[in-house]
Amino acid sequence: MKALILAPMGSVHRRFNKANIDALLSLGYEVELCANFENGEGPEIYNQKYEEWCVANGIKTHSIPFARHSLTGSLKCLPQLKELLKREQYDIVHTHTETGGLLLKFAHRVKGKSRFFYTPHGMSFWKGSSLKSQLVYKPLERWICSGMDMNLGMNMEEVNNLERWNKRTATYVHGIGLNIARMQSPVRSQEEVRKEFCLRKNDKFVVSIGELDDNKNHITVIRALAKIGHKDFKYVVCGVGPNKKLLLSEAANLGLKNNVVLAGYRLDIPDILNAADIFVFPSFHEGMPVSALEAMACGLPIICSKIRGNVDIIKDGDNGYLFIPEDFDTLSQKLSLLMDNGQKREVMGLKNKNIVKAFSLEAVTEELKRIYLRRVKQ
Repeated sequence: MKALILAPMGSVHRRFNKANIDALLSLGYEVELCANFENGEGPEIYNQKYEEWCVANGIKTHSIPFARHSLTGSLKCLPQLKELLKREQYDIVHTHTETGGLLLKFAHRVKGKSRFFYTPHGMSFWKGSSLKSQLVYKPLERWICSGMDMNLGMNMEEVNNLERWNKRTATYVHGIGLNIARMQSPVRSQEEVRKEFCLRKNDKFVVSIGELDDNKNHITVIRALAKIGHKDFKYVVCGVGPNKKLLLSEAANLGLKNNVVLAGYRLDIPDILNAADIFVFPSFHEGMPVSALEAMACGLPIICSKIRGNVDIIKDGDNGYLFIPEDFDTLSQKLSLLMDNGQKREVMGLKNKNIVKAFSLEAVTEELKRIYLRRVKQ
């Protein structure tokens, strides 16, 4: 039995598809991966290590030069994908992201024996999105899903849409499968990490993870911190992106030049999260909030935007707080509350460590095994 996991970019496999691979391998499938493995994202060392891991685990890779941000560029590669699917005749094809779904639909008009599985990782329309999103992307997603044997949603808003379109093929899965043991095993001590970022003894350590772009909305956190009334904190953002100068300028203009650190692309996220006091996840939209789950595994209280995905894992006032993405006044209040109340931070953090167990790599792998078996037998 052979299975192909398809994604536009190799980084999708590296970051999100370990549970898919483990589930299929444990079911006896020969697993192959298809993506653009030549021009991915993140440090090259990550890509090299992932290729080594694939070789060590007997996983064959097929590199096709799909374009990261251009559907037109990716569609130019359809002949190569069509040839691969025709030649290999996979029993299962599991495609990821909206672009991956479109590629599979266009490349394989007649399925034959193959069973098709699709994980959107955040549909391009959501509650409150633009009219264009509703008119263009919603019908497009529905069309993609119509050709699949199973559509896997990672947040309840997504699953509700899938069920309205075809309840028989819709199912919920608890994310990508989080390596909790890794997140809870920092290499450096809290003291070493705090020293790196120049935190004083009583400073609170606030962290966000995500690209420096408009969607990730770090600027709202900076504006919220400026309203707190003191500067006994350090806000560290792990990520790279086009808004770096804008964020540094905003911090300087608000008198927070020495309180905001843009730490770049980090390989030591477990170290940073285990040293932090509060995690903030302010995005305008997400599919599954992986970074928030990582922070939960490290026992942190979460303050996050009230959007799909986030509302599935955070109950306002119980294990964290929710706020409207541009409401920096409410965010400022919640930040102040948690900064001033160590007991509340601890209680929320302990709850999050328990909640996140359902999203573990082991739990999601078993969940995916059941999904594959159920659909293949039908």
